[in-house]
Amino acid sequence: MSTHYDSTNTLTVGNREQRPTYTHPSYLVKTDEGAFQLAIALPGVSRDNLNVSLEKGLLTVTGNRASGELHAATEPSSGGAPEGYQLQTRLHPDLNPEAMSAQLENGILTLVIPEKESAKKRNIPIN
Repeated sequence: MSTHYDSTNTLTVGNREQRPTYTHPSYLVKTDEGAFQLAIALPGVSRDNLNVSLEKGLLTVTGNRASGELHAATEPSSGGAPEGYQLQTRLHPDLNPEAMSAQLENGILTLVIPEKESAKKRNIPIN
């Protein structure tokens, strides 16, 4: 099993007056035989404010905090909490995104993406 951990980048989008502040969330990747698991920390984000999409192999997770979860400042330089999180990653072609499952629990979004059957190890019979 291999693991990978990453945290914090700040991305600001939109015009200066109304732009939300997104940060790159912390995440943990686990791979084991037959599946890829991605656990993403999204504190303060509810199911209603979470979007997971896949387009041409690019997985995008965007989560916005509810307005009551926002802190005083929205500018990254002021040290305020981000308004939301955004993570993009390209999926390996051996994964089967059609069979992906997602679960949000206690601020952690867990995505499980199984391998395609053609990518799994198999024994070849010898005649």
